[in-house]
Amino acid sequence: MTSTGGDLATAGPLVRASMTEWAHEVARPVAAIVGELEPDVIVTSLFGVEVAASAAPPYPWVVVNSTFYVGPEPPRAIEQDFGPRAVPLIQGYASLLESPDLVLHATDRVFDLSFDGLPDHHRYVGPLGIWEPPGHVPVYLAEPGDPWALVTISSQLADDLPLAEAAIEALADRPLRVLVTVGPDHDPDELRSVPPNARVERTVSHAAVLEHAALMVSHAGHGSVMKALWYGRPMVLIPWGRDQPGVAARAAALGVARSVPRDEASPRAISDAIDTVLDDDGMVRRVEEQATRLRATDPSQTAAACISTLLE
Repeated sequence: MTSTGGDLATAGPLVRASMTEWAHEVARPVAAIVGELEPDVIVTSLFGVEVAASAAPPYPWVVVNSTFYVGPEPPRAIEQDFGPRAVPLIQGYASLLESPDLVLHATDRVFDLSFDGLPDHHRYVGPLGIWEPPGHVPVYLAEPGDPWALVTISSQLADDLPLAEAAIEALADRPLRVLVTVGPDHDPDELRSVPPNARVERTVSHAAVLEHAALMVSHAGHGSVMKALWYGRPMVLIPWGRDQPGVAARAAALGVARSVPRDEASPRAISDAIDTVLDDDGMVRRVEEQATRLRATDPSQTAAACISTLLE
């Protein structure tokens, strides 16, 4: 970003070139390990698809994509669904998805605009990001008081701290307790002003917060949005980059979220969106219906069953 003067579109091809260079470097040791271990199946994330393709594995391999469908003929143009810096990278990955034996999309078909055009070797398995590692849950979450509002920005270092600051200002005078998670790479003290009804943490179980929450205000990361859906919580989403424009568009189309454009995300605009969400009984009903539907599924077992077909 320094070399491009902050121009996101100009940075995109540089990101793509850097990731390709990284993939070719990593492919050499991966190919050596695969040759030594002779695995029954290879599983990689979407970000490893170029590594696996470069290693040319002679074994079945699976790609797990952690967001909505990526591949040929998507339901929306890549330029609509991804931030400009991510577009060249995703276009490159999409072009490589003919090679794997299986591509698993860790999302829900209904959430993904009810898309029915998956290639034969692609599958929806549901939101795998619901799982969380065991961890300490703060006792204050279950203490009596006003409902919680979860404010969350990316768990990966990004420039989205202003989102958290605007959100907690928008929530400052409401009968809500606010918990802000800024991720492991930010210090809570980086927030300039924290009102009395708010707490700021690096990381806290989002599932634990959502069990006691009235809503979530988020950067529209796929993982956090699917978790809010799983727990039946309406959302205000401010898509910042990466796949977040597409995630926010899908949540809004499902009628479970209000989206605020990044360049319009003032405290006032976020406050107005919060009012709309909290006053919309229909949205609350729809998100609860989606939660009931999703919680009747078992995404991890579905993914495991799909992978097992390559071992038969």
